[in-house]
Amino acid sequence: MTPQDLVARNVRLVSLPEVCIQVQALADSPHTVAADIGEVVSKDTALTTRLLKLVNSAYFSLPKKIDTISRAVNLIGMRELRNLTLAASAAEVFARIPANVIDMAAFWQHSIFTGLVARNLANRCNVLHSERLFTAGLLHDIGRLLMLMKMPTETGQVESIRLQSTEAICDIERRLISFDHAQVGHALLSHWNMPDNLCNSVLYHHNPADADDAHLETCLVHIADLVTHCAQESKDPLGSPFYDPYGALLDSDLNADKISLAAMEMIESRALALTGIDGYDIIDAIGKSASAFNQVLDLLYPMAWETPR
Repeated sequence: MTPQDLVARNVRLVSLPEVCIQVQALADSPHTVAADIGEVVSKDTALTTRLLKLVNSAYFSLPKKIDTISRAVNLIGMRELRNLTLAASAAEVFARIPANVIDMAAFWQHSIFTGLVARNLANRCNVLHSERLFTAGLLHDIGRLLMLMKMPTETGQVESIRLQSTEAICDIERRLISFDHAQVGHALLSHWNMPDNLCNSVLYHHNPADADDAHLETCLVHIADLVTHCAQESKDPLGSPFYDPYGALLDSDLNADKISLAAMEMIESRALALTGIDGYDIIDAIGKSASAFNQVLDLLYPMAWETPR
């Protein structure tokens, strides 16, 4: 079986909500105006509410409150709204994965923080339409969810080995399953007709030097992923009176220097050279990401705080 086979056999399972598909199509049309997007999104009351809350959150820090989707499109742009719609829909696609298969709260915490760091680093690099890096960071591990849902035994074996060795997770996956979660993520995003640069940044986020295209985006997601892992590992150890499994990301700005140093040792030198990112840039990105993390997580994955601490 190939990653494409895995996606093809589960087309109904991984289908995006119809409103999301319509928004993607409208955003790609040169004839679309803000009112067109507003009309489609307004048919989904829950999505409209989540998007407007997100637009009015610390993610944007806009000076005035936005009360309609059309006005949101005019202020933040059609591409941004399209990406936020995809972000808001992604968690819904995999909402039914059993709790005994994966800690979904932890998964989305990691994914959202990675997206925030990637977006902030993209702003530092003056990347055009930096909002797409939030989406790329958010979805960089999306292939893991499909593998966990349809191949729980094999994926569980991979995780068990990963926790007991220093071998890279993609190497373990390819050895046991014949493909890895990045390849599955690429196949899934391609099925969703996402832009090539988004698909490629997910495919190569563990190995940015192998990327044939979207080099800058891939390097930024690679850096953001490792920064987030280092931030999560900075928490107090299990058993400590200060232990909080989620506090590491909420309070990551308090340990930004330590996190940055750890991440700089792990990031591929090519990624640093291509982006020009240094330790101070990472510290700044951590601070900005931490300030928006609580709100964005609550809006995109509100169930995250229901997991017992």
